[in-house]
Amino acid sequence: MGLPTGQQRVLESIEGRLAESDPRLVSLFSIFTRLTLAEKMPWIEQVAVRPIADRLAAIVYWFRWMARRPAARARTMVLLPAALTAIACAVTLAFGFPVGQRHVPGAKAPAARELIVKSRDLVSRARLCRAMIRMPALAGC
Repeated sequence: MGLPTGQQRVLESIEGRLAESDPRLVSLFSIFTRLTLAEKMPWIEQVAVRPIADRLAAIVYWFRWMARRPAARARTMVLLPAALTAIACAVTLAFGFPVGQRHVPGAKAPAARELIVKSRDLVSRARLCRAMIRMPALAGC
């Protein structure tokens, strides 16, 4: 029979406590197991595996256990916001910053970059023109 891990642990702990309390009962259980080993389990005794319901029950149990222990509750109240803040910072760092733009050979430069380059060219041409007006001898070069 395949049971979820939590249920299997509970059954094993019950078996251990029964073995400690009554050693004769262990021998009776082993005899019963040998006698019924080849038989199929009746449908009424089969346990349905419910992974989602079992997980929710474990979470509810954990919250109830935390509520009964004030020190653990206080520790959780301090550590849970810190953990959530750390996760939020990690997500912000991972997805918040844009990737630096890389120059790809053959790719056209962005329009804003072209404007800056063109304006620099215009400024340098204007200076050259002023210099030519002031010194006409350089205009022939």
